[in-house]
Amino acid sequence: MAKIIFKRSGGLLGQTINTTLDLDSLPVSERQHLLRLIQEADFSHIPENLIARSTADEFLYSITVQVGATRHQIRVSDTSMPEALRTLISELATLAAVN
Repeated sequence: MAKIIFKRSGGLLGQTINTTLDLDSLPVSERQHLLRLIQEADFSHIPENLIARSTADEFLYSITVQVGATRHQIRVSDTSMPEALRTLISELATLAAVN
């Protein structure tokens, strides 16, 4: 079992998006794409909380990746997010808006 739980909050209007993606139910190409983005971001080595403080209008993100019994959750903001994570967050935000 593999899943991604994605939450985005804050921003100028304070709109929250929240979605859970069951990777096992996605088409193979989409699942492989997301897993590649997770690997390229070196997700499992990102510290759990990179939000020291945030500005009023920036987005805050919570991402949990669970594969079998292994689970890793991170919290980042627009300003604290590692560059390698930006593509994954953009993709997850797009998928959350569609779901």
